[in-house]
Amino acid sequence: MTKRIRSLILASCVALFFIATPYIIIYSLGYRIDFEQKKLVTTGGIYVRALPLGLDVIVDSKNSSKTSLLAPTVFVQNLLPKQHSVEIKKDGYYDYKKTLEIKEKEVVKLEWVILFKKEIPFEILKDKTNSPFLKKEQEKLFIIRNGDLYNSISQKSVAILKKVLSFEVSGNNIIWLGQNGHLYSSSQDGKTTDQLSQIPLKIIKGSSYKFTIISQNIFLKENNNLLLFNPKTKTFEIFYSLVKDLKVSPDGQKILYYNDNEILYSYLTSENPEKIFLNRFSEKIGDCFWLNDNYLIFDLGGKIVISETDNRDSINTITLPQTLSPSDKILFSQEDQSPLTKTQKRAFRSLNYYPANPDLIFHNLKLELIEGESIFPIKTSAGDTQPFKKLGEMSKGNSIFDKEGISKEPGPATKDLLDFIKNL
Repeated sequence: MTKRIRSLILASCVALFFIATPYIIIYSLGYRIDFEQKKLVTTGGIYVRALPLGLDVIVDSKNSSKTSLLAPTVFVQNLLPKQHSVEIKKDGYYDYKKTLEIKEKEVVKLEWVILFKKEIPFEILKDKTNSPFLKKEQEKLFIIRNGDLYNSISQKSVAILKKVLSFEVSGNNIIWLGQNGHLYSSSQDGKTTDQLSQIPLKIIKGSSYKFTIISQNIFLKENNNLLLFNPKTKTFEIFYSLVKDLKVSPDGQKILYYNDNEILYSYLTSENPEKIFLNRFSEKIGDCFWLNDNYLIFDLGGKIVISETDNRDSINTITLPQTLSPSDKILFSQEDQSPLTKTQKRAFRSLNYYPANPDLIFHNLKLELIEGESIFPIKTSAGDTQPFKKLGEMSKGNSIFDKEGISKEPGPATKDLLDFIKNL
């Protein structure tokens, strides 16, 4: 190899180095050349979380990734700032498609996506008495009689509040609408009352009024109009007209409202919730439920439809093959053995106990300890069953139990209770 050839090779390598190095640096910083726009741009990405596992996530019909137990999410990087299509597939499930706008230096999230099976079996209940939807209606603590509010379990027949049109218990207070059109907040014993409204609501004779209070938002459904109380102006304002019903999401963060042809929802994180239009149908909407925090299930002209709430691009909906007759009705259960929503659980501090009932106060009770062991299964507040050991009986047949397996001797708390009872 001659000296001249070696010099040319060296010069070529140096030139290639100076040409390639800036491009490599720019590439590593997330820059790309957009040949359509003919300029240098910063890229973005898409983050996908979907269920069930084992899904194929396809971006722009070419970048394909599969979720697994070890990699339940997919992150696609280096996407040019423009619209990109995302398709999520799995055999035996309905496909999911969404077109998302990617911006420079931003990651767009596509979370909480659920693929639904194409074949969802429905079974006719042979014994309808065992239906999970037949819930025993709980006795209401307060009730309106002849326009006044009473405590339904109290032996006193004295009204707590007078001239009440509608009410809702919120925490330790009663929010109620007076027959004069004003909104009030009272303690549950009715001893303290604050007027919340400044201008009374015009009461329409023969109209129905129903409260829904969530996340400090006070909604009032007046016939088919949904009103929202404005704490700044201290008045009720029209939130949306022609509302058939409204439902609160399981997480307590959103409210769903709908009529015969439209479905909307709003986040309850602000004083003036934004109205998010979801869909409009020519067929009549029957009933509508939150399937979870991000999906709805509803009756549409005798068909069962499941819809996402992500209104970016087209909304993914699936129609189940089952049809409903005019007498059929969708019933959906979200029971988790707790009467509180997630928001209420976070704000929960203590129980608001009822006043002591003098008829249930006993004195001079004697506890007779029993010999041997007698084990009883008792259901706990967690929903499971634990074995408890019977320690003794009181004169009126009451029993004291201690959890089996902790100690054969009564625990400290139980000893304190026994000593207290003995000293009565």
